[in-house]
Amino acid sequence: MSLEHLSSCNICSSTNIASVDETRHFSQCSDCGYIFDSPRPTQESICAFYSRPMQYDDWLSREREREVLWKRRIRKMRRHRRQGSLLDIGTGIGQFLDLARGYYSEVYGTEVSERAIEIAREKYGLEIAAGDLMEAKLPADVLFDNISMFHVLEHVPNPKQIIERCHSLLCSEGILTIAVPNDVLSGKRLVKKRIKRLLARCGVAKYKDVGPLGLPAIDLDGEMDEVHLSHFTPKVLRRLLEDSGFEIVDCNLDPYFVASGFQSLRSTVYYRLMKFLRVLLRRNFYEAIWVVGRKK
Repeated sequence: MSLEHLSSCNICSSTNIASVDETRHFSQCSDCGYIFDSPRPTQESICAFYSRPMQYDDWLSREREREVLWKRRIRKMRRHRRQGSLLDIGTGIGQFLDLARGYYSEVYGTEVSERAIEIAREKYGLEIAAGDLMEAKLPADVLFDNISMFHVLEHVPNPKQIIERCHSLLCSEGILTIAVPNDVLSGKRLVKKRIKRLLARCGVAKYKDVGPLGLPAIDLDGEMDEVHLSHFTPKVLRRLLEDSGFEIVDCNLDPYFVASGFQSLRSTVYYRLMKFLRVLLRRNFYEAIWVVGRKK
């Protein structure tokens, strides 16, 4: 696994960086609060990781549950969507774009995984642009009315560069919808982190390597399913969009769960409880953040 080091913040460009977990390679910008991995895998290593043949097996085996997820997000997007086209960044196997066709005049997507692009073509008849947003070949001289990124921004090497690119690709007053994990401070994750740290102090071997953030170190050769290079909070994500030329029109919770039966009911109840707490306490304790920005 090839590694690279960061010497400045990818959100505010500050060089005032401090290590918050040296063992697991987590650093934090002392100026804006952004937490990130450094050293971290290179983009080439990450692309190879997501192109593994088995990477999207779970997506295919739980297609019906994921359809419910995508429809839930589409309903949420309708509140602020702009009439016209949609570009989905990191679209995976294309199921979301296939369902979104009925709500947008044209749909486009980008994806780094060769395997996912193949599935999107064979299963949904979609031609997805290969590569990340900075290198994917999109229609020339086309500005999009809407851009979406669902749990993608945490994977990219330079979040600010991606958001600025989105700004340049959107038409006037175009809409950008982003969802990311609420990695640093959220309800169940915060509780789990504290429990794990308590068990570690009690000498339970399974949790001896739990760090202060409760986040795992990146291991592309292990059983890790996702590679997160950035660890966002609502405050950091809002600042990123505002500094990149967006007006925040919604900052909420992303109903990210994929579940069926009783598990779906339980997840729905928990999600609604967290929505209530956000209104009551003006704080997001949920595991995922939903932010919508309008291009100024």
